[in-house]
Amino acid sequence: MGELLLRKLLACRQRIERIRAALPASAEEVLADERTEAFIAFNLLLLVQDALDLAAHLVAERGLAVASTQRESFDALARAGLISQESAAAMSRMASLRNRIAHSYGDLDVVRMVRETPKGLEMVRRFLDELVLGDKT
Repeated sequence: MGELLLRKLLACRQRIERIRAALPASAEEVLADERTEAFIAFNLLLLVQDALDLAAHLVAERGLAVASTQRESFDALARAGLISQESAAAMSRMASLRNRIAHSYGDLDVVRMVRETPKGLEMVRRFLDELVLGDKT
């Protein structure tokens, strides 16, 4: 993995910790604090975008099948044995969340977003760990 990808991977890990530190004790508390809501949503968007960028770079670097969507990059990495199929599916779900945040598809349920963020962060951490550790076949 090249230096650029390693820097992006490290940035993802740092962003995970920033998001974790900002999570309120109760998900409902986010309704009373627009700054916390915006911070968490924006950093989730950036985290997933960085993960999408990592996936796209690796697909290109490894000469894997060109994905027609960003989400398909995760599937390509799974087919190549670089990540597990479970991580590919989880990261595809995270990409959907990124799209909801970025494009305001319907109403984003911010309480649900905050409630599910710890699990989402764990999915991203697992994806990053698999990239570092290598073959998942």
